[in-house]
Amino acid sequence: MRRCRNTPFAIVIAPILICASLVLAQDFGYEGRHGPEHWSEDFARCSGKHQSPINIDLVSAVEKKFPPLTLLNFKVVPQNLQMTNNGHTVLVKMTYNEDEIPSVRGGPLAEKTPLGYQFEQFHFHWGENDTIGSEDLINNRAYPAELHVVLRNLEYPDFASALDKDHGIAVMAFFFQVGVKSTGGYEGFTNLLAQIDRKGKSVNMTNPLPLDEYISKYLGSYFSYTGSLTTPPCSEEVTWIDFTTPIDITEKQLNAFRLLTANDDHLKNNFRPIQPLNDRTLYKNYIDVPIHNMGSIPFVDAENAAGRWRPQAAAVLLPLVVLVALSRTSVFRGF
Repeated sequence: MRRCRNTPFAIVIAPILICASLVLAQDFGYEGRHGPEHWSEDFARCSGKHQSPINIDLVSAVEKKFPPLTLLNFKVVPQNLQMTNNGHTVLVKMTYNEDEIPSVRGGPLAEKTPLGYQFEQFHFHWGENDTIGSEDLINNRAYPAELHVVLRNLEYPDFASALDKDHGIAVMAFFFQVGVKSTGGYEGFTNLLAQIDRKGKSVNMTNPLPLDEYISKYLGSYFSYTGSLTTPPCSEEVTWIDFTTPIDITEKQLNAFRLLTANDDHLKNNFRPIQPLNDRTLYKNYIDVPIHNMGSIPFVDAENAAGRWRPQAAAVLLPLVVLVALSRTSVFRGF
């Protein structure tokens, strides 16, 4: 049998080709042969029964009074903030002194561990227009973008070890709404996006802002459920906290995300379709409304209130008019 003269070369190149094919097989995207419907071919857990995102059906949500959420070090300015276009999203890492890393306790997390959860990173999902973009939906309604703040259970020493554990990871999710002004630090943040326009690019923020500047200002109203990561490997047993108060962002700032590219195409619609709830329970945090604050609740539409309340107002004012008239008579002059 004739020997192949290129045998040494073949021995060297074969493992490289095998590794390259594995890397390509493990890639994922949001459309085509690497889209969400094919993720489970390379990542088995993506076909699990407790996956995220979901549609938050307000009617089916069960009210539950969770302990108060406690945010620690969210107002601490990080030593560094790095933004990276990884081809799937804008990934943000923040560097802190060891004793100043942001963490969260209480709320739905209190049932998982008394130690709390520590901040790891945050990233974004968005759509090509304002009608789509968020991953979780509320009553089948999508927001134009969504922020995920990823946390690690402090019972585990690092993210990798927490990834496959029960309640090892938690995600704080925030919706975006388009407004005339933006929340917190998004003006400076989105101005830097042009510097990471292509996959693999990173930039450090010169004057980083604390984590508190990138989330909603009111955290009392939220939904919670047990789900998964919304990207491969789609690990389950992730505790989700979806806050109902949106983050404000301008159309111009949102368009800065839509101009980013990955693999020579615009990085857009990087959201996974909703997954079935199956046997899971969706919880709504119960909020006490103090009785002395009841007067501030708008029970009627302000525009129609005047016309609707005129008869009642007249009924109240009429006796007052009579009293004023009588006060001018001799009957009341002795008082």
